[in-house]
Amino acid sequence: MSEENVRVVAAAYEALADGGISAFSDYWSEDIEWRTMRERWRGREAGRAYLQELVDMFEDYATDVIELIDADNDEVVVSLRYGGRSKRTGMFVPLEYFAILIRIRDGKIAHASEYATQRQAVEAVGLQA
Repeated sequence: MSEENVRVVAAAYEALADGGISAFSDYWSEDIEWRTMRERWRGREAGRAYLQELVDMFEDYATDVIELIDADNDEVVVSLRYGGRSKRTGMFVPLEYFAILIRIRDGKIAHASEYATQRQAVEAVGLQA
């Protein structure tokens, strides 16, 4: 099942790149809970609103998956970078790197916790960094 969980997360981020936030949210459970580094949100509607607010700050917003790590126990660590040109200043915002520990339930992303580094996410799931 863990390879399937990695495929779900990979497909979700491909959907984000190709189809936007709505397509990404198709991979979420109805009761998804996401802990960002600044706040928490729960449910698809709240998640779409949160991400739209983030995306709306940029021109040419992009999210790139750097690595997917099968953490077993229905969990996947995804290392990402995102960035774009600020709509407010017109300046390119340097790429921001972070990691997310994602839990899959019934083939959907059910819970996610963001970490500043891949090492922190990997250690949170009990793996060696």
